[in-house]
Amino acid sequence: MSTETERDVLIIGSGATGALSALVLSQAGLDVLCLEQGGWVEKNEFVHNHTNWSWQRATNWNPDITQRDHPDDYEMQTDSSQPLMWNAVGGSTNAYGAIWPRYRPSDFRKGDEHGLQPNWPIAYEDIAPFYERVDAILGTSGLSGDPAMPPRPECPTGPLPFTKPAQKLAEGFDKLGWHWWPAEAGVISEDYDGRPACNNCGLCNGCPRGSMTLYAESVWPKALAAGTELRTHARVLKILTGTDGRATGARFKDRLTGEIHEVTAKIVIVAANGVGTPRLLLASGIANSSDMVGRNLLHHTLVSAQIWVDEQVDGQMGYVASVLGREFAETDTSRGFVNGFNFNCTTSTPSAGELATGWMSGTKAPWGAEHHDWMEKRFGHSIGLFAIGDDLPNPENRVYLDDSVTDEDGIPVIKMHYEPGENDKRMMNYMLDRLQEIGEACGAFDIALNDYRDEDGVYRTPAWHMIGTCRMGDDPATSVVNGWHQSWDVPNMFIVDGSVLATGGVVNPTPTISALALRAAEYIRDNFADLTTPQRTMAA
Repeated sequence: MSTETERDVLIIGSGATGALSALVLSQAGLDVLCLEQGGWVEKNEFVHNHTNWSWQRATNWNPDITQRDHPDDYEMQTDSSQPLMWNAVGGSTNAYGAIWPRYRPSDFRKGDEHGLQPNWPIAYEDIAPFYERVDAILGTSGLSGDPAMPPRPECPTGPLPFTKPAQKLAEGFDKLGWHWWPAEAGVISEDYDGRPACNNCGLCNGCPRGSMTLYAESVWPKALAAGTELRTHARVLKILTGTDGRATGARFKDRLTGEIHEVTAKIVIVAANGVGTPRLLLASGIANSSDMVGRNLLHHTLVSAQIWVDEQVDGQMGYVASVLGREFAETDTSRGFVNGFNFNCTTSTPSAGELATGWMSGTKAPWGAEHHDWMEKRFGHSIGLFAIGDDLPNPENRVYLDDSVTDEDGIPVIKMHYEPGENDKRMMNYMLDRLQEIGEACGAFDIALNDYRDEDGVYRTPAWHMIGTCRMGDDPATSVVNGWHQSWDVPNMFIVDGSVLATGGVVNPTPTISALALRAAEYIRDNFADLTTPQRTMAA
């Protein structure tokens, strides 16, 4: 085992938050090393480049780590979820949809609103400037002026084309008198910063063009140019600490050679996502005096609908999301639950094979004499809708280690448990009724609803959003990090990924996670001297 030269900063994980941290700290002149378990995703690997697109999406490019066999993955067991994870440079941005809405001000003060979730130690106003700066780095597209949200400057690139599904859905929302707005996207609508504009090729599942904000394309080139050393196929086995409780670095395995290395660092930043981070902290036996590491796993409540309309809407073309609807985003207890939800209105699958085998709703094409008529009536006539709600935290929804089963490196295998609570289920039923109303308002000839329960009634939630497992707070007894992402127990260790989110909101979390990571990185940059002085390491 070799020991390497001490670095100023060690970052574990090269996804969105690791990339932004590396960019900020390297540009400040700090010596930064980032360790990534996976490798680079080459352009020719993306699913768009395969003629067997549907098969690739179901196997090699399935975002669910439990449904594919990829050498960069680690073993994981779950009883109810479909966790979206991608171990590679850029992390899960290699396979996400890049829907780019922001949290609302109320998302940060649920403790005041109803007390069933904690208040954040920060407010919307604290991160609003960082939303702006992340958008400028990435080239976020969209239309400002949404009356349901706080004012914001114009997006760096304008809104993506308003598609036929968007027009059809807008008509339905208008008929119901409900809010809608063109979706903001982590996709550039015009050439930006050396990347080509989106060509609206269809449902996004990564982007070989670089039009989507894959952090491997948009941020990592700048971080590398600034001096970050990025080491791929480097699996961190343990975060190391000294007798004073401070992090000293990490032990990692070079997965290409099998060699074990140790690296020391003045600051350790963990950016391994809402599952990988608690997994590593628990395996290292650190930062868990609160017993909150791995607990309060949030996925969002989620239901969906697939509708078919008579008009040819060409839902197989265009960016993945077209319209957002925030009519029900705030709490109204007369509905029978606290918290609210958002509509993500999407395109359709560009694959006839996926449509025929039950894309989104499980509605399958008949085989035999009726097959061609079914496909002719439905291909290009399909629209997808998701309703995404703010689920309440439950400490028993969690990520934990199974000490009886270890992987090839001797690390206990991770397990994940998630079940919606009663408030969440009441919200989901309400959301399904609203999806039915949207389909009817759009004049759909068929509406298929999906609440993600199997034949035994168990919720098999698509866990695209894995957050809350190392949440931030103002009390070390009930949280893992403070408002600057600094570990209460290990004062020179920061956690900057989605595990720190104290509430889930009603929207896709990557914009908020990115803004928070940028804020944390700038704090570390501006306070590096104090943070590396043992007697002055806790933030105010």
